[in-house]
Amino acid sequence: MQNIVERKSITRELIEIIKDSDVINQLKIAPGDIRVGVFYTGVVLSSGHAGMSYTPVQEIPEAVCCPRSHAKMPAAGDLLNFQITDLMDYALDDNALKAAVGIATINALSAILLEDEACQYKPSAYGNALDLVKITGEDTVAMVGAFPPFIKRIQEITKKLFVIEKNPRVMGKGDMVEIEPEARLKEIIPQANIIVITGVTLVNHTLGPILKLAGKASEIIVVGPTASVYPEPLFKRGVTVMGGVRITDAAKMIHLIGEAGSGYDFFENCADKVIMRNTAITVR
Repeated sequence: MQNIVERKSITRELIEIIKDSDVINQLKIAPGDIRVGVFYTGVVLSSGHAGMSYTPVQEIPEAVCCPRSHAKMPAAGDLLNFQITDLMDYALDDNALKAAVGIATINALSAILLEDEACQYKPSAYGNALDLVKITGEDTVAMVGAFPPFIKRIQEITKKLFVIEKNPRVMGKGDMVEIEPEARLKEIIPQANIIVITGVTLVNHTLGPILKLAGKASEIIVVGPTASVYPEPLFKRGVTVMGGVRITDAAKMIHLIGEAGSGYDFFENCADKVIMRNTAITVR
């Protein structure tokens, strides 16, 4: 039981921060629209704020027939009647689809907290999160979740790149990198001094355990649209850079999700890449 609680401690802390802020009651926030798309899940709040999360369909291989698929989202058709706090709590669920809805909800609520003038966390830059990270030929880089554009850029600098990915099919034929199995994670992460982690680890509850292995790392980057949460719980655990998104057009985002939009579609039409650096940690 203790391991389960610890595995989800980041998410629990995020939920408590949002609840303690009382932003939900102050703005009378309720769900306005929810879409579970092929690639991304999106939530639009009644306030107009929006958040998104990767839809981890590869983690539900048993969803191949109606009865089993229905079991993965039994409340389909009724989610807009849920309290926003109940949707947040979905982020703690081991059901991947529910967790995606929960994290998208947390991202939407985080957007409200982050736009407050009194918020201490401000964007450090806009664009590629690696722009804030200095990598040399001597560095050992571990990547949890394959980011092909990042891979190419890092390979031009250092040969010591290890990519851990559950689904090797995300790599194209021209991508020259060896994919490491998930079983090697506990071996690779402690050796790396720079770690790039997909925000999807928030959905599958693996981010906390990964960060516990990263004692040697001087830079820990959590990146992707899913990594658009209020940064405090991650920064407290050693994350140095977060690369998420800010939704600029909620209606277009939710429309794109419904039409199986990908990251490229969002960045061109309805979202900005936002980078935040943890100023409490001194890096080399």
